[in-house]
Amino acid sequence: MYYKRKALIVLTFCLFLIFCAESTMATSFDVTEFLPEISFLAVVAVGAIVVAVITAGGIKYVTPENVLSTEVRKSLYEYIDEYPGSHLREIARELDLKPSNAAWHLRKLEQTNLVRSRAIGGKKVFYLVEGGINARREAVAESILRNGNARDIMLYLKNNPGKHLLEIAHALKLNHHTVKWHIKKMYMAELVEGDTSNSTYPVYYATDIGIQAVQNLSGRQSKKIGRAS
Repeated sequence: MYYKRKALIVLTFCLFLIFCAESTMATSFDVTEFLPEISFLAVVAVGAIVVAVITAGGIKYVTPENVLSTEVRKSLYEYIDEYPGSHLREIARELDLKPSNAAWHLRKLEQTNLVRSRAIGGKKVFYLVEGGINARREAVAESILRNGNARDIMLYLKNNPGKHLLEIAHALKLNHHTVKWHIKKMYMAELVEGDTSNSTYPVYYATDIGIQAVQNLSGRQSKKIGRAS
């Protein structure tokens, strides 16, 4: 921001000088005779400004090679690597950043194809490109299971496979509509599977993906608690 203001001031000053020169020439001479010189001066002035700003460090293109050169983006990348599926405000809170600042740097990580995001439950969650489809699946799974009710349902199905909605709702003391909503999300993310072959109502089972995701999430949350204490 500092360099942008500096460049703007310099540009304004140069344009002012050019305008003064044009005015002086116009009052004393036929300005058309000096148009090539004026155009040349304008080009030189703008070129000088660009060079000055670049050499001062004001313009620095973010590339995959230099995007992690700042501590902020490096911390964001490492956090997402350790906690895939985290959303913006969670990341900003854990790294003690303003959400707007975190969002700006995350956008740079996305633009350089190191990080990707996906909207889950109205929130944008982040994961590393490096892990491919597995990283995306893990991020989606852990984002869903960060909800306490969803996590309780998953743990219940892990320990009590083959239960239908009303059984789950009764066991966890949840409204069956709440259970249905979470089951639908988990089913779409391949965390649970349903079976209607031997029951009027679908019964549900935790998949290997779901079990692994809830175990990973539990381990990461325990690590967070350990760091905080």
